[in-house]
Amino acid sequence: MIESYCDACGDMYRVVVATGEAALAKAVDGLVCRCGSCGKVESVETAYGDEAVERTSDSRDFLHKFGIEPMNPDGSKFGAVKDVIRERAVVDEKCPKCDNKGLNFYTMQLRSVDEGQTVFYECPKCAHTFSQNN
Repeated sequence: MIESYCDACGDMYRVVVATGEAALAKAVDGLVCRCGSCGKVESVETAYGDEAVERTSDSRDFLHKFGIEPMNPDGSKFGAVKDVIRERAVVDEKCPKCDNKGLNFYTMQLRSVDEGQTVFYECPKCAHTFSQNN
């Protein structure tokens, strides 16, 4: 990749879409070079000379430009949180909130290795959760 540096402060120019009258006057194909530190604007030809400047994009740029919501193949929104159904072990104890018998549980090692695991319980009926250190 070709790099060009600002004459005023020495920071690297970034090729950006021209905004404002001064930048639009120097723009080539709607693009200018702007310094990230001091904000100096130069035309692409001035900053890079005769070297070719390449601009890349991906499908997200296309979708954003035309206001299209990305979707997964199953029809759900891209990046949306999906409900995950987990199969957990069941213990024959009562929920302290609703007295439902049968709690889902799982364990995690949250404390130091020489101490016991923490057991997390979840009621499938009322979704009440609580933990117990063993």
